[in-house]
Amino acid sequence: MDINVLAKFNPWWARGAVPQHLLGAHERPALTDAKKSLGKRFIVLLYGLRRVGKTTALYQIIHSLLEKGTPPKNIMYFSFDEKAAGIDDVILAYEEKMLKKRIPDAGRVFVFFDEVQKAGDWQTKIKILYDLNPRLKIFLSGSASISLQRKSSESLAGRMTSIHVKPLSFSEFVEWKGVKLDLSRPEVSQREAMPLLMDYLRKGGFPEIVAEESDDAVRNYVKNTVLDRIVSQDLPQEFGLKDVPLLKTLLEMFCHDPGMTVNVDGISRDLGRNKITVGNYIEHLKYSLLISEVRNLRSRALVSSRKNKKAYPSSTAFCFAYREDFFSDATLQRVAEAAVAAHLAAQYYYLNSFEVDFVEKQGGKPIPIEVKYGTKDEGQLRKFMKKFGAKQAVLVSKSAPSAVRKGIRAVPLWLFLQEKF
Repeated sequence: MDINVLAKFNPWWARGAVPQHLLGAHERPALTDAKKSLGKRFIVLLYGLRRVGKTTALYQIIHSLLEKGTPPKNIMYFSFDEKAAGIDDVILAYEEKMLKKRIPDAGRVFVFFDEVQKAGDWQTKIKILYDLNPRLKIFLSGSASISLQRKSSESLAGRMTSIHVKPLSFSEFVEWKGVKLDLSRPEVSQREAMPLLMDYLRKGGFPEIVAEESDDAVRNYVKNTVLDRIVSQDLPQEFGLKDVPLLKTLLEMFCHDPGMTVNVDGISRDLGRNKITVGNYIEHLKYSLLISEVRNLRSRALVSSRKNKKAYPSSTAFCFAYREDFFSDATLQRVAEAAVAAHLAAQYYYLNSFEVDFVEKQGGKPIPIEVKYGTKDEGQLRKFMKKFGAKQAVLVSKSAPSAVRKGIRAVPLWLFLQEKF
C-alpha cells in the first residue's frame, strides 16, 4: 500500500492534530464509554447504524490521545468503507513506511479500523494482531450486521467490549439545539417542548440533520444516505443478497406501519415470495438495526412467545421518509409507539384477550406501558395490573401532565423520552 493512501487517512501525522471539521461540535455518550478503556488492553468495537457518529467518535478519541501527548505517528486510522484493502496490507505499510519498525518495538500504539466488517476475514486478522501485540490498543467500528456481531463474539471472546452507538436521544437532540427544558415543571415546558419533539421525530436523531429545516432535505438524507446505502449496497455486498426490491418492500412496509405483527406466512403470500426468503430478509433488516422486534409475553410467568412478534423501525425518521401524512394524528400515534420502543430498547409487549404496548421488567416485576398519543385510556393498563398484580404502570400521551393516579403515571411523550427507564 502506498504511504500517500495511509497519510490521507491520518492528517495528524503531518499537522499534529485532527482537523476540526472531523471532530464535530458535540460528544456522544459512546465517546465517554470508549475513553474509559484507553488504559486497558481489550479491543473496543463501536457499532450501530450508518451516520450516527461512529467515525466522529473515533476521531474524537484520536484527538484526546494527541492532547495527552501520544506521538502522532503512533496513531493509525483506516476506513475500509472508503478504500478496499486487507488488514495485513494496511499494518505492513504502516510498520514499514511510517513507524519504520514493527509495532511491538514502537511503544504504545493505537490502531483504528473504521467499517471493519468490509475487510476480508477481519475477525481472524484482528485476533492475531491483538494476540501478538500486547501494547497495541485496537478500536473498531462497524455498521451492525450478522457477521459483525456473530463473528466478533466467536473469535474475539474475552478480548473485546462492544459499545452501541445509537441515534441521538431526545435529551441529546434538545441539548444540541441549545435549549434547556424545565423537566420539574412539565406543564410550563410543554409549549416549548412540542415543536422540538415534532422536529426530533421527523429527524430520528441523526446528528448531521439536527439543524436541517427542509422536509425534503430530511427525507432525501434519510432515504439516500442511510436506508438506500444499507439496503442497496451494504447488505447485498456482505451477504450476496440478490432481491434488493424485496428488501426495500419489506423495509417500507415496517416503516409505513410501525408495530405491525410479523406474520411471515401472510407477508410471503401477499408479496408472492418464498417464505424462507422473506424470513431471512427480515432477519437481515433486524441485524442491520433498521428494525427491531418486540416479543409477546403470554403467560402468568411472563415468558415470551416466539409467535406474534411486532416490528418497529429503529428510528422514527424512517417513518417520516416513507409517509407524507407523518403529522396526521393517526400516524403520530404509531410514530409515538416507535419512539417509545426505541427509547426503551423494548423487548416485550402483551397480547392475550387484551393488549398492552410494552412491558418492562424491573427487579423481576412487570411494568406495563401504554402509548395513547390521542385519547387517554387506562383500561388496558388496569386489566394488566389486575391480572399480574403490577403495582405501577405508565401511560404515555401527547400532553398529559406528569401525575400518578392509582398506580398509573401519566406522562407526556416529550418528557418520557428524556427519562431513563
